[in-house]
Amino acid sequence: MLPLPVTTLLVSLAPAIHTTRRALEIPAWANPYDAFLLIALWPSFRRCPLFRTLSVPPHRLFRASLVLYLPYLLLTHFVRIRVLVAIAGTVVLAWRAPWVAALRVSLWRNAWFRWGLYHLLAIATGEPIALPPTSALSAATAAPISTKSLRFLFTVYENQRWWMGLDWTAALLPAERPSWCSKGQTPVAPPYAFSLPDDTVLYHPNPDGKGRLKRCATWSWEEDEWRVMVRREGATSLSRVEKPLPMEKEENSGLLMKAAAKMRESNGQHPTPSVDESENDKVSPDSEDQDEELVTDEDGWVYGDNKWEKPSGKGGMGKYTRFRRWTRVAVVTETVEPVPEGEVEASPKSQPGPLSPTHSENSVDEKAPRDDSPLRQRLKSAMQKATTL
Repeated sequence: MLPLPVTTLLVSLAPAIHTTRRALEIPAWANPYDAFLLIALWPSFRRCPLFRTLSVPPHRLFRASLVLYLPYLLLTHFVRIRVLVAIAGTVVLAWRAPWVAALRVSLWRNAWFRWGLYHLLAIATGEPIALPPTSALSAATAAPISTKSLRFLFTVYENQRWWMGLDWTAALLPAERPSWCSKGQTPVAPPYAFSLPDDTVLYHPNPDGKGRLKRCATWSWEEDEWRVMVRREGATSLSRVEKPLPMEKEENSGLLMKAAAKMRESNGQHPTPSVDESENDKVSPDSEDQDEELVTDEDGWVYGDNKWEKPSGKGGMGKYTRFRRWTRVAVVTETVEPVPEGEVEASPKSQPGPLSPTHSENSVDEKAPRDDSPLRQRLKSAMQKATTL
């Protein structure tokens, strides 16, 4: 077994340890020749691409080197470099230990420790301590954010017509109301494809003349699912019942041809439902109150005659049309916060009109393409053939 001095000498002559020791001796000025060479290489080092990619400015690095150089000389004068390397290696090896992690968390939770570390970094780099973002604003822009919310009741009408051999389907005539519409019979998207309006951001001048006001309108659903308006016979008020949504499906063309054949066979026995296509459905001013008073069945359907008149809560003879109302409550939240002059307005995805609701619950209509499905066109041609025979 080799003596301890010989072992220490052999370990110090190892390539990695020898190179690390020489690198640490250069800034300690243990070898003046190497130190002067390092200073002479400084101008060429500044021209290299690696130096230009540094995120920290060079003058801050130079200041930090000058500030830390004197403490480094004093530390290496009283403590040997091998001891410092041993301490640094111990810290690296024990960095992931549980007790070291608990010690780091405890130190970082101490406000005095963080404040002292921030001050040391500020002295070393010459950069002032970063202040909170709110402290840089004026008294007007530091005002609290105001929030206001409004509730909207979205209502979508589902319309169906009864056809011989097809039963109740969404295949309606071209001149009448669409299969999915609003209260004003404007085509809208069905509930499974209905989407809320886009969020909007508007900037207005501050009445105090300091900065601007940022108004953000954000839409969100208050209810998880759509609900049907139901009012049974004898009930005093409407109730909103959750029902499964009718999903989009393709109609069978063979079923349509079979229904057309049945219509031709029974043309002389049963009257064929007809609709005056030149007369459009009209909405009276009091239709909203009338809809509230209508009696429905357990699924929310209101049945009517061939011209969507004489509403009733029961189907049967002479009832060829029906509709029900799908509703869902949404909330629009408007936040108003002061912003500095430098903030740039983000371009919105769309340009919706300004929101000016007057009620806590309103019926809001969303336009959608008219449902001109191939089924409706085939059904119309089949009816024309049946009437000509």
